[in-house]
Amino acid sequence: MTDSQVAEEQFLVLINDLLASGEIPGLFTEDEVENIVSSMRPQVKSLGMNDTREACWKFFIEKVRRQLKVILCFSPVGSVLRVRARKFPAVVNCTAIDWFHEWPEDALVSVSARFLEETEGIPREVKASISFFMSYVHTTVNEMSRVYLATERRYNYTTPKTFLEQIKLYQNLLAKKRMELVAKIERLENGLMKLQSTASQVDDLKAKLAIQEAELKQKNESADKLIQVVGIETEKVSKEKAIADEEEVKVEVINKNVTEKQKACETDLAKAEPALLAAQEALDTLNKNNLTELKSFGSPPDAVVNVTAAVMILTAPGGRIPKDKSWKAAKIMMGKVDTFLDSLKKFDKEHIPEACLKAFKPYQGNPTFDPEFIRSKSTAAAGLCSWCINIVRFYEVYCDVAPKRQALEEANAELAEAQEKLSRIKNKIAELNANLSNLTSAFEKATAEKIKCQQEADATNRVILLANRLVGGLASENVRWAESVENFRSQGVTLCGDVLLISAFVSYVGYFTKKYRNELMEKFWIPYIHNLKVPIPITNGLDPLSLLTDDADVATWNNQGLPSDRMSTENATILCNTERWPLIVDAQLQGIKWIKNKYSSELKAIRLGQKSYLDVIEQAISEGDTLLIENIGETVDPVLDPLLGRNTIKKGKYIKIGDKEVEYHPKFRLILHTKYFNPHYKPEMQAQCTLINFLVTRDGLEDQLLAAVVAKERPDLEQLKANLTKSQNEFKIVLKELEDSLLARLSAASGNFLGDTALVENLETTKHTASEIEEKVVEAKITEVKINEARENYRPAAERASLLYFILNDLNKINPIYQFSLKAFNVVFEKAIQRTTPASEVKQRVINLTDEITYSVYMYTARGLFERDKLIFLAQVTFQVLSMKKELNPVELDFLLRFPFKAGVVSPVDFLQHQGWGGIKALSEMDEFKNLDSDIEGSAKRWKKLVESEAPEKEIFPKEWKNKTALQKLCMVRCMRPDRMTYAVKNFVEEKMGSKFVEGRSVEFSKSYEESSPSTPIFFILSPGVDPLKDVEALGKKLGFTIDNGKLHNVSLGQGQEVVAEDALDVAAEKGHWVILQNIHLVARWLGTLDKKLERYSTGSHEDYRVFISAEPAPSPETHIIPQGILENAIKITNEPPTGMHANLHKALDLFTQDTLEMCTKEMEFKCILFALCYFHAVVAERRKFGAQGWNRSYPFNNGDLTISINVLYNYLEANPKVWSRTGRKPPWIEGSPVSIMRTHKGACRLHRGLSRKAHILRKRSAAGGTAGWGTEQGTQQGGHRLGTRR
Repeated sequence: MTDSQVAEEQFLVLINDLLASGEIPGLFTEDEVENIVSSMRPQVKSLGMNDTREACWKFFIEKVRRQLKVILCFSPVGSVLRVRARKFPAVVNCTAIDWFHEWPEDALVSVSARFLEETEGIPREVKASISFFMSYVHTTVNEMSRVYLATERRYNYTTPKTFLEQIKLYQNLLAKKRMELVAKIERLENGLMKLQSTASQVDDLKAKLAIQEAELKQKNESADKLIQVVGIETEKVSKEKAIADEEEVKVEVINKNVTEKQKACETDLAKAEPALLAAQEALDTLNKNNLTELKSFGSPPDAVVNVTAAVMILTAPGGRIPKDKSWKAAKIMMGKVDTFLDSLKKFDKEHIPEACLKAFKPYQGNPTFDPEFIRSKSTAAAGLCSWCINIVRFYEVYCDVAPKRQALEEANAELAEAQEKLSRIKNKIAELNANLSNLTSAFEKATAEKIKCQQEADATNRVILLANRLVGGLASENVRWAESVENFRSQGVTLCGDVLLISAFVSYVGYFTKKYRNELMEKFWIPYIHNLKVPIPITNGLDPLSLLTDDADVATWNNQGLPSDRMSTENATILCNTERWPLIVDAQLQGIKWIKNKYSSELKAIRLGQKSYLDVIEQAISEGDTLLIENIGETVDPVLDPLLGRNTIKKGKYIKIGDKEVEYHPKFRLILHTKYFNPHYKPEMQAQCTLINFLVTRDGLEDQLLAAVVAKERPDLEQLKANLTKSQNEFKIVLKELEDSLLARLSAASGNFLGDTALVENLETTKHTASEIEEKVVEAKITEVKINEARENYRPAAERASLLYFILNDLNKINPIYQFSLKAFNVVFEKAIQRTTPASEVKQRVINLTDEITYSVYMYTARGLFERDKLIFLAQVTFQVLSMKKELNPVELDFLLRFPFKAGVVSPVDFLQHQGWGGIKALSEMDEFKNLDSDIEGSAKRWKKLVESEAPEKEIFPKEWKNKTALQKLCMVRCMRPDRMTYAVKNFVEEKMGSKFVEGRSVEFSKSYEESSPSTPIFFILSPGVDPLKDVEALGKKLGFTIDNGKLHNVSLGQGQEVVAEDALDVAAEKGHWVILQNIHLVARWLGTLDKKLERYSTGSHEDYRVFISAEPAPSPETHIIPQGILENAIKITNEPPTGMHANLHKALDLFTQDTLEMCTKEMEFKCILFALCYFHAVVAERRKFGAQGWNRSYPFNNGDLTISINVLYNYLEANPKVWSRTGRKPPWIEGSPVSIMRTHKGACRLHRGLSRKAHILRKRSAAGGTAGWGTEQGTQQGGHRLGTRR
C-alpha cells in the first residue's frame, strides 16, 4: 500500500489492527468465521492440539501472520508520516523499517555508466565524463532545491526515477537529433550539389541550343518548299472542283426530269395493277381438280366454249389465231392441266399480239362472257373468263403507258451518261485531293517538326536563362547553406555534449524560476563540463533551446497565445520535448490557454471528478489523443497511478485503469494542469511528471500590462502593434516553410533537373517570395521601432503594475490567506486607468496613471490585510518602487532589512544597547556613514537627546547627519531606537509615496460591493469579536435583498449545513439572490465542492447573484485549508481596527452617516458626546496592543459596542429635557472649545465605559432572548439614571 492509496486516514485503523494482532475485528461475518474454523479443525487435530473454536481461530490467525506479507510504502516528506506513526503505533512498532535514502554519487555514476555502455553515437573516451556530469546535475539540483525551498518556499524533489528518466531522455534525444542532423546535412549538400551542377550545365545547354537552331533552319526551308507545291496542287483541285460543280448541277436537272417521268409512269401503271391482281386472283381459283372437272364435260354450254375459245385466242403463239376453237380443241389445250395452268401464270401480259386482241373483241362484248354468269356453269370456266377480261384490260392500260416508259428509258440513259461523266471528274478530283492530302500531311509534319524544334530551342534557351537566374538568385543560399553544412558537421562533433546539457535542462529545471535556471546552467553545469578531466565536447555559448526549437516554432506558439518572454518559451520547449507527463503549474491560466490553442480539436480536456471522466480517459488512451486534466490538486485519484507511472501490461499494449484493461496507444499524451500558485507535490508524483513553472514572469507580465494600458490610451497604436507582431511571426513561419520547400524541391529533383522548367520556376518563385518577405521583415522592424518608441512612453505604468502584482503574489508567504489572481488584478488595473485624471501631455498622463494604479492596488490589497501586515506591504511597495527608480542604495537597504550588526562589541555610551552599537559599527564601515561611531562618542549629549526623545524619527539629526537621505536615517534609527521603527517606516512611506497611503481609511462596504460580480465573491477574513456580515444585511436591506423576501440566504456552516448551502447557491445563481456562507473554515472537506460550485456559477449566472463568505484565518500556514480558487478571485476584507489614534478615530466616525448625526433633537449635545465616545473608542481600540493591562479582563471593544453606546446616548438625551453636569452647569464639551473637549475627555471616557457596559449587558440579554429595558422609554430612562448615578 502506498501513500496515494490511503484516501482516508480511517484506512490505517484497519492496517494498524492487522499489523498489531494479525486480524481485523469484524472483518468476517459469523458464517464466514464458522467456515474458517471448520476448515482449520483437521489441521489443528493433525498437530495434536485441542480443536476448540478458540484454538482453531488462533491457529488461523497465526497462519495468516506467517503467510501474509504487508508492504507499506510511505513518503517521509512533510509531517504526514510523523503524525501517522503517532496515531497508529503499529505502523512503526510492528514493521521492519527500510529507509530508502537518496542515491549516493557513486551509485548515480555507476547506473548512468551502465546505461551509456549500450548507447551509440558517443565517443568511448567521454562516456565516463558524461556519467560524472549526470551525477553532478542530479546532486546540484538537489542542493538548488533546498535553496529554492528556503528562499521561495517551493518544493522541488528529485528521485532516482528522475535520474533514470534523464538518462532515457538523453538516449532518445541523442538518437533523434543525430538522425535529424544527418538528414539536414544530406538535404543541404544535395541542394548545394544541384546548385553547383547548374553552372556547369549551362555550356552544354548552349551547344545543344546551336544544334537545335541549325536543325530548325533546315526544317524551315523544307516547310517553305512544301508550301509552294501544296499551293499549285490546291489550285488544280479548285479548277476541277469548279467543273465538277457545274456537271453536278446538270446531273441534278436530268435527275429531276427522270424522277418526274418515272413518277408519271408509276402512276399510270398503278391503274393497271387492279386488273393484273384480278387476273392473278382468277388464276388462283383454278386448280387441277376443277380444270379436270371442266375438261371432263362432254358437251358444255356455249358460254363455257366461248371462254375456252377466248383463252385459245389470247394464248395463240405469235398472234396466230387457231382456226379450230371447238371444245375438242379446247380439251386438247387443257390436256395437261398442270402445264396449262403454268402457261397461264407465265403468260406475257405486256406483249399481247394485236391479232389476238382483235379476235378477242367479239367475246369481250358478249353479255354471257361474264365470270359471274359462267360461275353457275363451271367454276373453272368462270376463273378463265375473269383471267381473260383482266389480262386484256391490264394490257390496254399498259399500252397507254408505253410512250412514257420509252421517254423514261431515254431520260435514264441520259442520266447515266451524265453521272458517268460526273464520276470521272470526281475520281480525278479524288486523285488530286489524295495527292494534295499527302502533300498537306508532309507539310503539317514538317511544320510540326519545325514547331517542335522551335519549342526545344526555346525551352533550352529558357532553361539557360533560368539556370543563370537560379545560380544568381540562390547565390546567397549557396553561401549560407555551405556555412550551415559546416556548422552542422561541427555540431555533430559536439552533439553528445549539447544534447547532454539539453537533457539535463529539460529533465530538471522545469519547476525553477528564471534566476535558478540561469544559475544552474551558468554557475554549475557549464563550468563543470569544461573542468572535467576528459572534457565533453560542447558548443560554446549553447542556448538550450537552439537544438529543440527554432524561430518559426516560437512564432507559431506566440500566435497561439504563448507569452513572448524567454521563460514561457523555455516552458513550451520543455513541455514539447519531455519524456515524462508534463505537469504545468499555471495559476494565471496562461499556459493552459496556449495548450488549448496549440492542440485545438485534437485535445480532450477534463477535470477529475466530473461526470464520466474515467470513460473520457479510457477513450483518449485507446485512440491516442492528447488528454488535458485541468485543475488537479496536490494529490491525484489513486486509480490514475498506473497511467502516471506508465505501468503498462501485456508487453506494453495495455494499461489498467481501475478494473479495466485499456489498450494503450503509443501516440497517447497526457498533460496535467494545476491552478495552485505554490503546490506541494510528493516526490513520487514529481518523479512521474515533469513539473513546469508556467507562472507569469515579471518581464512577461510587464509586456502584457503595457499592451493593456496602450490599448486603453492609444488603441490605434496597440492594434497596429498586435497586427505587426502577428505579421512578423507569420513571416518567420513562412520563411521557414519556404526554405524547407526550396530544399525539398532541390532534393527531390533527379537527373537533369534544369530540364524540369516547372521545378526551376517554382524554385525561383520561392526565392523571390522569400526575398520579398525578408524585405517586409526589415520594413516591419523599422515600423516596430517607431511603434515601440510611442509605446515606451507608457512603460513606467506597466512596470509599476507588474512590480505591484509580484509584491501581491509574495504576500502569501506572510499568510496563505493572501491570495490574488492575475484576472482580479487586471480588473483593478483597468479600473485604475479609467479613474486616472486626464492630462494634455503624455508624460504627465503616465505619471498620473502610475500614481493611480499604485494607490488603487494598495486600496484593493490593504482592505484584505491584517493591520500587522499592512505596513509590511507598504514598505515592500515603497522599497521596491524606489529600487526600480534607482533611488535607493542596495547596500543600505540590505542593512535595514537584515541588520548585520557586529556581535561581541560593547557600547561606550549608556543610551545605546550593545546590539545597537554593533549596528552602528557595521554602518560606520560604509562610506556614507564613515565616522558615525566616533561622532556619537564625541557628541554623546546631542545623540542622547535624540535617542531618548519621544519620537526620534521626527527629530533633526545632529551636525551633518541631518542632511542624510531618508533611508540612511532609517538605518540609523534601526540601530538606535528599534522600538520606533514602525513609526519611522510609516513616516518614510509617507514621505516617499504620499500621505494618502498611511491614512488608514477603510473602504466603505458599499464600494466593495460595487466591485463584486457573480464571478467575484466577497470574502470576510474574521477577527475576534467582529461580525462583518451585519454590513451585508444592512446593504441587502437597502437594495432589496433580505431573508424575509427570500432573496438573501444566510447559511452558517457546520453540523451538516453543506447540503443547505449547495441548494442555496443553486437557487441564487438561477434567480439572482445573495448567499452568505459563514465560517467555511469549519467544513474543510466540503471546500473543494464549494470551489467547483463557485467556478461553475462564475459564468452564465444571474447578474444579481452574489456570494459572501466568511472564515477565520488558519493559525499556521500548515493548517491553512481554504482553496486557492476561492481566495484569489474574491475581494478580501478584514475588519480589524486600524493602527493609530487618527485612523481609529476616522474609522469610528465613518460608522455614522449625516442622518445619524442629525437624528437627535439635542443636536449640539448629541454631536459633542458622539465625538467624545468616538475618541474614547479610538483610545481603547489603540491600547488593545497592551492586552488586559489596566482592565479587569481583555475585551475587544468592537464597532458593535460603539454603535449600541450611541443608541443608548440617543435614548438618554431624548428622554431627558436638559443635560447638566453634577456642578449644575452644562458639560464643558458642550459649552467649551474643542481644546476643552480634549482636556476633559476623561469624563467622556468614564461615560463610554458605562455606556459600553450597559451596551454589553443589553447585548447579552438580547442574545438570551430577553427584551426588558431595551428599546423602551422606561428601560432607557432607568439605564440612563443608573449610568448617571454611577458617574
